[in-house]
Amino acid sequence: MLLNLELLQAIEPESIWLEIAPAEIALSQPHPQLYSNQTGLSNAKLNQLCLNKFQAWLTEREISFTLSFTAAELTTIWDVVTGCAIEIGKIRLILIPTEIADRDELSVPQEWVDLPNWLGDYYLNVQVDIESGLINIWGFASHQILKEQGEYNPRDRSYSLDSDLLVSNLDLLWIAEDLELNERTTISPLPQLSLESALNLIQQVSIPSPYSPRLQLDFASWGAILNNPSLRNQLYQTRLQTAAISQAPVPSFRLFDWVRDEFANALADGWQTWRSNEGSLMSGAGVLRGPNTIERAKLINLQLDLRRETVVLLIGVIPEHNERMRVLVQVHPGAGSTCLPPQLQLSYVDEHGAILRTVTARSNDLLIQLPAYTCPVGMEFNIQLQLDSERVIERFMV
Repeated sequence: MLLNLELLQAIEPESIWLEIAPAEIALSQPHPQLYSNQTGLSNAKLNQLCLNKFQAWLTEREISFTLSFTAAELTTIWDVVTGCAIEIGKIRLILIPTEIADRDELSVPQEWVDLPNWLGDYYLNVQVDIESGLINIWGFASHQILKEQGEYNPRDRSYSLDSDLLVSNLDLLWIAEDLELNERTTISPLPQLSLESALNLIQQVSIPSPYSPRLQLDFASWGAILNNPSLRNQLYQTRLQTAAISQAPVPSFRLFDWVRDEFANALADGWQTWRSNEGSLMSGAGVLRGPNTIERAKLINLQLDLRRETVVLLIGVIPEHNERMRVLVQVHPGAGSTCLPPQLQLSYVDEHGAILRTVTARSNDLLIQLPAYTCPVGMEFNIQLQLDSERVIERFMV
């Protein structure tokens, strides 16, 4: 591969050729639960690989740089749009990775051009060939050139610039950085969305889908959400919630079945008495017990990067008048543990992914519980347990 790199560099000395090792590909693989669909997951893998290699290339040449967005912020970006940004001195470079083999044009998502908190000074075309193990950075254009000479494509909301208008000599980037040239042009202002309006729009674009929702709203509204870090994070969290709910198994039982002493389907789904024939599921005793309380427990495994945490979700139901039931929810440590893992979150989540109520475990907590609530027979609700990036959602029908 080294020989091939030297040959390619000799053929195209003005562009940058980088080799991708199999270990680097593995390192760039994101955690699936961090993204709401396969499109976001693919964006993350491609962009992380591109960013890792470009940072390594800069470091080898002792070029100082900073990332424009934190790792957590990049996750919220890549879930809906491709691209990444890096600062060198006073200029911001936008890297646009693509697996498309041809070199006809540079195509940049509109978000990186028209959002004031995202736009850059220069845009680099990064061709990634994972199968061949190569990355080629072969041309760039300024923000001004992209806006004024590029073609705007409303169908996919991108700016495209023919390859013959790109600057092929990447060494000119460093000259531009030294000269501190201003090659940004003006952009249209974004609207100020009220919080209520923004949250309603976020709900609209959080319905589970295999595609990015970036074309579902007018760009001004979409841009106002993405340009605001808080709203963008709310969009990201809501999309993760709704995706997790849609992927959670539909329960084969109703909680009202327990009132009729029908537990076969619940048992098949992993729900059992907290003390089974094989011993206690949890360290303490069930504390939901009352004269009319019916309770069942389920082991929940939270697989983290370096460890696995096992806790017990305990559900209790109390029949009330007029076909209504009182529902109680607790989480206990699993057998062998004395306390819950700190920062474990237990939440009620509605069908749209909105968190209605959350409690968080502190150090040395023996249990956490949500406020009891009364609901009619037939109602559906979701319970979420989250620790770090791992989340588990259990769906229920009363």
